[in-house]
Amino acid sequence: MNTGLLRPLLLLLSLGSALFARPQDDEAPALSEERMQEIKTQKIAFITQRLALTPEEARTFWPVYDRYDQEIEAVRKEMRARNKEAREGTTLTEAEAARILDEGLAARQRELDIRKRYSGEFRKTIGAVKTLRLARSERDFNRELFKRVREHRDERHPKP
Repeated sequence: MNTGLLRPLLLLLSLGSALFARPQDDEAPALSEERMQEIKTQKIAFITQRLALTPEEARTFWPVYDRYDQEIEAVRKEMRARNKEAREGTTLTEAEAARILDEGLAARQRELDIRKRYSGEFRKTIGAVKTLRLARSERDFNRELFKRVREHRDERHPKP
């Protein structure tokens, strides 16, 4: 493994343990602002390393990425609320279910539109190759975080 990536990854993994040392039910409290900032800091380090951003690229890329991330998160928050409504609606009418489905598809389309729009902006700041690697880097970051969370959960609550 790249030694430049090792430190941020280790910090990420240890952070993952701390983040999920809380109840794991649907009504669990949201992560604190401090913990969210720690995750964001680790994500920045992880993606910067993975994309091998130069200081100049990082300076121009991260403000664009932050706007992109905020827009994507707003759509995802809406989708999570809709999914919660669908899970809780055990007696949904056909009309209610159709509305939830249509709104979900519309939200996914908005997410795709955001991705398309920012793809052009990312290409201007970091080039097409690094833009292509960005999505993979985001998935890898999330995969590592969730892997650590599962490991931590399994340590705390071993299956019989």
